[in-house]
Amino acid sequence: MTDLSEPRVEGVELKIKELYSNIVRQLQKKGDAKAASRKIERARYFGIDYKSYGIEESEEIELIRSHLSSFRQLSLEERFELARMFYASGFSEQANFGDAILELSVEDLIPAHYDFLDEIADCLSNWAQTDWLCSRVVQPLLRKYPKQTLNLLRKWNRSNNIWKRRASVVAFTRRIGVSGMFTDEALELCNDLIWDREDLVRKGVGWALKDNMCGAKKRVLNYVKSLRRKGVFSVVTLYAIRDLKGKEREEVLKIKPDRKLKRTS
Repeated sequence: MTDLSEPRVEGVELKIKELYSNIVRQLQKKGDAKAASRKIERARYFGIDYKSYGIEESEEIELIRSHLSSFRQLSLEERFELARMFYASGFSEQANFGDAILELSVEDLIPAHYDFLDEIADCLSNWAQTDWLCSRVVQPLLRKYPKQTLNLLRKWNRSNNIWKRRASVVAFTRRIGVSGMFTDEALELCNDLIWDREDLVRKGVGWALKDNMCGAKKRVLNYVKSLRRKGVFSVVTLYAIRDLKGKEREEVLKIKPDRKLKRTS
């Protein structure tokens, strides 16, 4: 697997390196050390770990927009190389530039590019970046190329990388979950992670179950009840029933773990 700890520039045309360097200089110029420190501390409170230049969101949006025409003129492979540099930096603002490039390119992505997506996923450093990638990139691909995308998600589901594991289930949230199109696959991948050691992965499982309950309520609700009987982490089932009210919610909450079913560590 490619090492993305440093921006990969070998073989990249000079214009790509110059474009990257120019944008980084602009980010550094607009940066504010005190604001960066505040952002980093606030992010840590919410479980987000990243580096920051301390740029106001409105300023960065304006800066990204000023470069969109340049990004559109690049070939797809050139966009990939530039996005790699941004994501590998570890800076939140640079990752946002990478996001902008991916969003411009999502219609051109095909399964042959999944190795590239796998590299980008290795650069994810928090739940916000992970969830963005799922909603803006992975979900459109899941609709267009279900078989190949599901294979990628199954690979991520078994990864040692916390953010890949979270992505493997968050990909089934929102419209994908509500559609009921991938209930079988969502339950399969969620079930593999119900005992995950990471809280943010378990929350992703609960979120996926909650949204899939909109598309296949009886089936998913029965599954959630079975998880209560198994005694899985409460965060999973509490997330899953967030939208339930009244008697339905009470019925789930009344279920106690069955010692015969409860997993032993």
